Amino acid sequence: MIDNIEDWGKSSSHYQITPSHNSVLVGSPLKFDILAAHNKHMKNEDGSLKSIDLVRAQAQWEAMCKEFKKAGLKVSTLKAKEGLPDLCFTANPSFIVPHKKEVWIGKMRHNSRQKETELHKAFFQKQRFRIRELSNSSICFEGHGDGLWHPHRLLLHTGNGERTEKEAWNEISRSYPELDILNYNLCHPDFYHLDTALACLSESTALIVPFAFDKKGLEIIKKAFPNYIELNEEESYNFAGNAFCPDGKHVFIQKGTKRLTKKLTKQGFKVVPIETEQFLLSGGSVFCLKQSYYLEQEQ
Repeated sequence: MIDNIEDWGKSSSHYQITPSHNSVLVGSPLKFDILAAHNKHMKNEDGSLKSIDLVRAQAQWEAMCKEFKKAGLKVSTLKAKEGLPDLCFTANPSFIVPHKKEVWIGKMRHNSRQKETELHKAFFQKQRFRIRELSNSSICFEGHGDGLWHPHRLLLHTGNGERTEKEAWNEISRSYPELDILNYNLCHPDFYHLDTALACLSESTALIVPFAFDKKGLEIIKKAFPNYIELNEEESYNFAGNAFCPDGKHVFIQKGTKRLTKKLTKQGFKVVPIETEQFLLSGGSVFCLKQSYYLEQEQ
């Protein structure tokens, strides 16, 4: 577990190569709703809960899935289930270890989300992943909301904050002694998961919300991604830091980031704007709306 830049004497090129993600797990938004405020984005200025337009949400979600398929990703879907209004945010209830084909089942902070993990467990069992669970069931652990693999390398970026406790990452670190973990403290309440503040695009490029990290964290991120791009306040709150790049080329990102889109296009990325406006009301965008992984294709 690496918390300070002085303790990390490597670069990403030192680590084992891992394949690009070719599959995503998404969750139907048919039961999507805001029933309680789990983050600041879910409230209006007067303190009332924001309202979801399910017709718009469904259309936006279907358009996103269509773009995933156009990029060559295999898309699997969890069916909507009564009582699980956040099921569509599939990045959080599980964490995938690519070099072992193992899945760690999350422990969600909020009670209304805890049963989502059962559906993830059942899905990945069918995909023949080994299922792992934390030894201490009282520790909060929200999967790939706070754990991001370095693109194409066996190197892990992790966040500690209100949703995931550091002890969860400590146990994962003990379980894989060959794994280096770059650990960050999240320090802004509006960016409650690491995946809202750090988007890993390629081995050298990432989008970062600079004010979501402390000085130590920023130093490590900038070393890990020498071609880092700092998001301004408008881009940050448009959830550009929640972009998704499965292959080092396609960048699925919330619409409206014109300056950033131009910059990424010049660097050779294929920017795919996605409208996730209804999901932004709940504090999530493209990365939150999928669980991505590599699955060997049957011959």
